Amino acid sequence: MKIKRILSLTLVCSMLLGMPVMANEGEAISSYDTEAASLEYLESIELPKHKAIRLSKAEVSELIDKEGKKTRTTVPDDYESNDTVSTAFPYNKVEMVNRQLTSRNDLFGLGMRQAGLHSEDDEDWFSIKLTAGEEYFVDLRNIGKSNWFIELYYFDSNGEGYYYTTDPEVMPVFEKWPEKYFYFTAEDTGTYYIRITSGNDWSNVMYYFFYVGSPIQYFDIVDMYTYGSAQIYGGGYSTYTFDLRGESVPAITAIVNLTMTDSFPRGKECTEVARYMSAGGKTYYSTNGSGSGIVNGISGVSLGQLWTIGGKCSNGKHLTDWSCQLNGRFGCIMEPYPGMEVSF
Repeated sequence: MKIKRILSLTLVCSMLLGMPVMANEGEAISSYDTEAASLEYLESIELPKHKAIRLSKAEVSELIDKEGKKTRTTVPDDYESNDTVSTAFPYNKVEMVNRQLTSRNDLFGLGMRQAGLHSEDDEDWFSIKLTAGEEYFVDLRNIGKSNWFIELYYFDSNGEGYYYTTDPEVMPVFEKWPEKYFYFTAEDTGTYYIRITSGNDWSNVMYYFFYVGSPIQYFDIVDMYTYGSAQIYGGGYSTYTFDLRGESVPAITAIVNLTMTDSFPRGKECTEVARYMSAGGKTYYSTNGSGSGIVNGISGVSLGQLWTIGGKCSNGKHLTDWSCQLNGRFGCIMEPYPGMEVSF
């Protein structure tokens, strides 16, 4: 992937080797370093690219001039009738399923758009503007074990074009597979057309999730519960674990920034909590005394780990049950849902 920002050699080595430096209590990090560190790591990831299938003038003409079949449905979605190239609905105006990470159950719809097919002869078309030389990810999920598939088309000024497909007849690896996806590098700048169809494998109305965009995306973490608590007392840290591996977050992530927000499930509130998060043999302390709870030195670290969360009363005078919520931002590589990967 293209490297758009250059960091110091020390930071680059730290990111690529996955060895973040241990942060001391109260240590700060600038917002520029935070953004740059996550972007540098994510752009270093090599992704498998698909090649386009060329279309003749006759094939392009047939696609563009085709009349859409009337969709037999009593409750169409908000994007019908989008059954042809000429009636393609703008992708960026399609409703997004999950814009934020608020729990361990948000990953399946994170960043995805939602629409539906309503009859065996329905197909959906969407339009999107892409840029030559940029990398993109195309994904279709929530389709069960079916042969529904997604394609992406480009038509040039000469009346020719090309497309990418996940049609199981062309790509048998996707036969009855619950998710269809690919990465590619755009050859041209302009409008591309997304086609989603049942592939003659119709059973019932289904609302699918789909995504077309940059493989690198950034999402906010908003009041994310950490599913645990600890009783703090005396001068030592009390801990509990928070597991973000597997199906909780994307496999390849880099934290931009993170804040620990105190909550007290039982007992009196303590305004003097000292906190930390630990994973992979590294410990990251939050800023104490400021009320912000910013976790220092955690920029670029993978979010998807088994975390140990620790807290104590700085003055050792409070006895209470303590937990925390997470707020912040992270970057990730968009990819198939865990377990849905295939070998091309």
